[in-house]
Amino acid sequence: MSKVLVISPEAVPVAGRLAAGPGIRYWQIAKSLAKDYKHNVTLAVPEKDFNATDKGPTPMIPWDLKNICDLADDHDCVVMPHVHSGLSTVYRKNANPKIPTAVDLYDPVLIENIGLQPANEEGARSFSHYLSGVIPILKRGDYFVCANERQRFYYIGVLNALGRINPLTYREDILEIVPFGVDEKPAEKTKEVMRGQTVDHEDKVILWFSGIYPWFDALTLIEAMPAVLKKEPRAKLVVLGGAHPAGHAPDDEYLRTQAKSKELGLFGETILFMEWQPYEDRADWYLESDIAVVTHKPSLETELSHRTRVIDFLWGGLPVITSRGDAVGQMVESRGCGQTVAAGDKEALAESIIALLGDDPKRKKMAAMARELAATELTWKKVIEPLADFCANPHLAADRKDERLARETLTAVDTIDEHFRLSQIVNHTKTLWQKVQNVYEAEGLAGTINRSVDVVARQFKKGESGEDKR
Repeated sequence: MSKVLVISPEAVPVAGRLAAGPGIRYWQIAKSLAKDYKHNVTLAVPEKDFNATDKGPTPMIPWDLKNICDLADDHDCVVMPHVHSGLSTVYRKNANPKIPTAVDLYDPVLIENIGLQPANEEGARSFSHYLSGVIPILKRGDYFVCANERQRFYYIGVLNALGRINPLTYREDILEIVPFGVDEKPAEKTKEVMRGQTVDHEDKVILWFSGIYPWFDALTLIEAMPAVLKKEPRAKLVVLGGAHPAGHAPDDEYLRTQAKSKELGLFGETILFMEWQPYEDRADWYLESDIAVVTHKPSLETELSHRTRVIDFLWGGLPVITSRGDAVGQMVESRGCGQTVAAGDKEALAESIIALLGDDPKRKKMAAMARELAATELTWKKVIEPLADFCANPHLAADRKDERLARETLTAVDTIDEHFRLSQIVNHTKTLWQKVQNVYEAEGLAGTINRSVDVVARQFKKGESGEDKR
């Protein structure tokens, strides 16, 4: 048994609290490491989201960038996310290098962040800043986990280019798959949440559950609804959530989705937008729905994603229709738990929805297959086993055991640090040139030359007096 610190980058699903995927993941990892593998686990929650009266699956403590390294010192190993650039930088710089650290890469944030940026100089600069922030933890980690085989190949390339997969670590299991899991206890209904209230008991409910982020394509679903209603007039689309509860993702796509439903005259009647709900209530929404739909855009984010909400639908026995292109959708279709359609094809989506809503036996069969898959292969206890093994035997990666070798290996390919250094030089040069332009406009050529001579003379005198020695 080890003392394990699990760090969540977001709010966790304390009873009644709104939480998204990352917070849910670290809550469940902490719970399973403690309950199923008997580790002594502490769950660290962002200070702004922490309440001393909250009850978690393990003891909980608040963290911020000032105390996180001290918190890590009290544990045998640390499990931490890749997504938080400030945490990544501070941890690599200040945390005790002898603490074995597992880094969770389940969310391909470097690709995800690109999708949030405009395709211009401002976007490139913003991405460069984020890149410089999250890369340090990839050089500090001793063990890494990702969510699926596609991600594994992607991160092998990333870690290899950063020098982490090298002759010292090549034969180690430095990167393993730990996907999103589900509860061992089957989904059970506890109360009525929409039947007989916002929808009738006879309505056929299509559920969109959770955020509508830039890489999703809820617009195609909205545009498919008129065709669905012609064949299934009792169909209702319930959009639950939509905007991230903590504002961690832009809400543009969510607002466009609402606007399109209003344009089609379906808002509030056939398409119902409802607030984000507490995690512990999700089973009630699943069990009152007939099918779930998750549509996304073709992109690198899609290809590398692991749609965690879809995994949870399987636990709820909810048949799923999703766009093709991602690993989870492929699994859902191949295992008989749902079906996929071409991304952006509203006609094909409408046909798929109509066919599934009209075929009760097929839905029941899919629901049974989904529950079986979830119970036999996707429980948290099963999926986190590789991480639990690392925590049982926490160790430094082979290329970090010898400080001299570590310096040689990690600085030989320090391209990201070099990139950041050069970007600082470029920014300084731009600032200096702007000052020169301002002097030229105010004082003309002669004034600019005189000012320049004065600056050079002052720097020369500093050098002679030793004021600027480095």
